[in-house]
Amino acid sequence: MLESGAGRLLWIYDGIRHVELPLADGKAVIGLSCERQTWTLFRIERDGREIYNFGNDPNWGYLPAGPIAASTLCAAPVRVAE
Repeated sequence: MLESGAGRLLWIYDGIRHVELPLADGKAVIGLSCERQTWTLFRIERDGREIYNFGNDPNWGYLPAGPIAASTLCAAPVRVAE
């Protein structure tokens, strides 16, 4: 999914790209650190209901993402508001 750029970039905060990914019956929001090549899960919604939120997960953290730096989501230029 990431390699093909199937997600939609929502915003960037503190170097982390917040990306919405489509699911069969909902969506997920993940965080990508293209520089560190790590990712994390922020939220999952199914049928309009939030079923996961990282704020409620004591084991939340970043995981290795492999070579994501070449993915469309990481390679696309970012416009920064002044």
